[in-house]
Amino acid sequence: MTTIMPTDKNLRNAITWIEEHRREQPDIRQLMAQAATRFNLTPMEELALAKFYREEASAQ
Repeated sequence: MTTIMPTDKNLRNAITWIEEHRREQPDIRQLMAQAATRFNLTPMEELALAKFYREEASAQ
């Protein structure tokens, strides 16, 4: 399965940060909230981040 990476730099950085911290913090929803604050994501970027992790967030 191919993963499409977003083109926005803040969003890419947030996803990279989340992936780096997943072992320490298994709750993807909490990581998404922290990343949104850390990288000052816009509401549209937060929606894109949620869409990117939708399957995992709904499974937890």
